[in-house]
Amino acid sequence: MKKHYLLLAIILIISIILSGCSGSKANKKEDIKQERTYIERYDDAIISFEAKKYYKCLEDFTFVVFNAPGSDIADDAQFYVASCHFEMKEYLLAIDAYQQLLRRWPYSDLREETRFKIAECYYEQSPGYQRDQGHILKAILAYQDFIEEYPLSNRREDSENRIEELRLGLAKKIYEAGQLYMVLREWNAAIITFKEIIETYYDTRILNDTYLEIASCYSKLFQREEMIQTLDKINVDALSIKDMLTYNKLLKLSMEWPE
Repeated sequence: MKKHYLLLAIILIISIILSGCSGSKANKKEDIKQERTYIERYDDAIISFEAKKYYKCLEDFTFVVFNAPGSDIADDAQFYVASCHFEMKEYLLAIDAYQQLLRRWPYSDLREETRFKIAECYYEQSPGYQRDQGHILKAILAYQDFIEEYPLSNRREDSENRIEELRLGLAKKIYEAGQLYMVLREWNAAIITFKEIIETYYDTRILNDTYLEIASCYSKLFQREEMIQTLDKINVDALSIKDMLTYNKLLKLSMEWPE
């Protein structure tokens, strides 16, 4: 009987020892996992970023930024931190992260791309010209600043196209306001509104349509000379079939003006 109890005691002791060893090995593995170098963390984060696992790689990129700020890859890690936020459509966080790169690493070779990405963040926040103009104006300014700082950049054409698109959107908003005044038969108010396009957005493709609408307003006000002067500014070759009919109608009216 005593031998039986002794055997059980030995088995219990061995079990405890094995359990302790097993736990020790697990803890050791966990310690090894947590003791990755900043290079290893960076490499792991790149893999996750390329797999579009943005939340997963943010921690490792951030670790590199704060624990190896003087390393060759610190600015790259900061750029990826910002890009993670950009890809997750967290544009305000992305802007802040990109700006941190510019402040902390002013001579980084990523500076040019960072400046462009900041403008892209503002652009992505301004979908549709009917919305608040604040982000649109900030985006235009950011692209203009980028072109001024990097006139030979291969991103210049993209920036110019963005500016053209955004300015056209702002012009359309004014154009629609002018059309609304026309619906209300507020011809003078419509003319004043349309003239804002001529003064501010003269380089947009909506300019031709604007002159046509102004000429129509002058016809309603029986101001023949002003109507003719405005018709003379229209590029007839750029008119649509519908607008050409309106143009010819106004032109005919100018020649058959009632006394």
